[in-house]
Amino acid sequence: MSKSSTPRHYTSLQECKSSHAKLIDTFSTGKTKSLRWRKWQLKQFWWMLEDNQQAITNALATDLRRHEMESLTSDLFGLKTDILEHLEHLEEWAVDEPIKSAGFIMGRLGKARVRKEPLGVVLVIGAWNFPFLLTLQPVIAAIAAGCCVMIKPSELSVASQDLMADLVSQYLDPEAIRLVTGGPQETTSLLELKFNHIFFTGSGKVARFVSAAAAKHLTPTVLELGGQGPAIVTSKADVDLAAKCIAWAKFLNAGQICLSVNHVFVDPAVHDVFVQKLLYWTDKFSGSGHMCKIVNRRNFDRLAKLLDESKGNVHQAKMDQENSMMSPAVVTDVDMNGE
Repeated sequence: MSKSSTPRHYTSLQECKSSHAKLIDTFSTGKTKSLRWRKWQLKQFWWMLEDNQQAITNALATDLRRHEMESLTSDLFGLKTDILEHLEHLEEWAVDEPIKSAGFIMGRLGKARVRKEPLGVVLVIGAWNFPFLLTLQPVIAAIAAGCCVMIKPSELSVASQDLMADLVSQYLDPEAIRLVTGGPQETTSLLELKFNHIFFTGSGKVARFVSAAAAKHLTPTVLELGGQGPAIVTSKADVDLAAKCIAWAKFLNAGQICLSVNHVFVDPAVHDVFVQKLLYWTDKFSGSGHMCKIVNRRNFDRLAKLLDESKGNVHQAKMDQENSMMSPAVVTDVDMNGE
């Protein structure tokens, strides 16, 4: 069992303002527009992940009790693939595009074209459930686009946040890429600063505050929020395989994924058989010893309350409050009008 991590002091507002000013100054010099600089930083990014693979999986084990292989496949490998793709296509993506529809005068004679220009200083606010992937993936794109970046990891994944702070300052150009830390209060103050683009991953509730703050500066914003990924099991399905796959998907990151399978719609003809198969596979996977924990006590209590107040029949609700462990529970005969 991994130990909890004690958070460091958050970045002060003055430090945030100083970093923000530095990024603006750096972008104004045109330094980050250079394709050579972008490639250099992407390669540094690669080695940051490669050199510290064990430290990263250890941090994820501390934050989420996640098995090393699950962390490699869900957080690290995707980042490395993205870096290689951006390095392979960077020059192709950055080249000017002639406008074929501009006509003879504006097109052929005037040489009208679309020029790819970096937006400026980008703020990336990451999430806690896949702290490295969801925080650093947008950073890769921002670097490839020639932007300066301010990174704000989630404060809920403490070990991952602190490790990222160390690695970013060690491997990436501090004149163009800065990482700051903080909770809701610090993030609110950070959003008062003017950015040229904001990429936020998190809940719809927090996204409303991000959008409101961005609107004051007319800052374009990308919001990657939660969703639903229901499964449908028909009467012609391989019921055992369907139950096994759905149980596996729910165990991934202890179900803490925005598109995890929270609802299963089953044909009445195979309903009872499917429930028995699902109970079998959830019980079998629960005994593997490699399940993640719920990220913190607040979220554990929220999920426990949902089960307590469920108007359906709850099966196999195994909980360990002290360690924030909760196995996937199966709830049948659900009241569709309830929560």
